[in-house]
Amino acid sequence: MTRGIKEWKRLARMSLKGNYAFPVLALVISTVVSVMGNSLTSGLFPGTSASALILSQIFAFILSLVISVFTAGISYLYLNIARRKTFSFSDLLYFFKNQPDRVIIATLVLTVIDLIVTIPVNYYGLTADPGTTMEEYSTWAVTYLGLMLGAIILNMLLTLPFVLVYYLLADEPQLSGLQALKESMKMMKGHIGRYLLLQISFIPWMIASMFTFYIALLWLLPYMEMSAVMFYRDLRGELDTFSTGTPAGAEPVTRQLLQESEDPAPGDDYNAEA
Repeated sequence: MTRGIKEWKRLARMSLKGNYAFPVLALVISTVVSVMGNSLTSGLFPGTSASALILSQIFAFILSLVISVFTAGISYLYLNIARRKTFSFSDLLYFFKNQPDRVIIATLVLTVIDLIVTIPVNYYGLTADPGTTMEEYSTWAVTYLGLMLGAIILNMLLTLPFVLVYYLLADEPQLSGLQALKESMKMMKGHIGRYLLLQISFIPWMIASMFTFYIALLWLLPYMEMSAVMFYRDLRGELDTFSTGTPAGAEPVTRQLLQESEDPAPGDDYNAEA
C-alpha cells in the first residue's frame, strides 16, 4: 500500500531537518562541476567549424558519463540521509569506487535517447537559414523553440520510467546498468502519473524562486530530490503502515518518522506544506 504526495513531502522535510548542509553543498558542487565541464569543452574546442562542433559534442558526451557517476553518488547520499544511516561527502564518490560501469551503462542508454529525440532540433539549428530580416529570424526562432520544446517533452516522457535507476544501483549492487533500467521501468508501471503530480506540485515554488534570484533553489532542489527518494522508498514498501510491521530494508527510525508524519503539529495542513 503506497502513500501519497503529502506524506512523501512531509517525510522529506523531516529527513532534511538538521541535514540540509550536505545536500546544499552537494548541489553547489554538482553545479560547479557541470559549469567547469562546459567551460572546458568550449575552451578545448573553440570555433564553429564542423570538426570543432563534432569534437566538442563527443567530449561533452564522454564528460557527461563521468559526471553521471558523481550524480549517482548524490542519490546514494540522499538515500543514506533518508534512512538515517551514516553519511558523509565520501558518499558522492561512492560509485567511483563501486562498479562505476553500471552507472555509465545506464546513463549511456538515457543519453542515447536524448541524442535521438534532439536530432530534429539540432539538424534544424545547423542547416536552417535564420534569414536576414526580423520577420525571417522570428519565423526561424519560433520553429527552433517549438522543436526544442517538443524534444524536451518527448525526452521526459521516454525517460520517466527510468527515474529510479540511480537509487536501484545504490541499493542493488548485483544489478547491471541495463537490469536497473528494466527494474525501474517495472517499479514505475502504474505510478508515472503520481510521480508527475509530485513534480508538478513544486512548480509554484519554482516560480516563486525567481523572486529570490533563484537562491531559494538551494532549499527547493534538495526538498524535491528527497521527496523523490520517499516516493522510491514507498514503492519499495519501506513506508508501509504499522500494521504490516517494519519492512525489510527500512531502519527502525522509519517507524518514528511515519508516526510523526501521521501526527502533525496543529496547523500543519496540506496547503501549508507546499
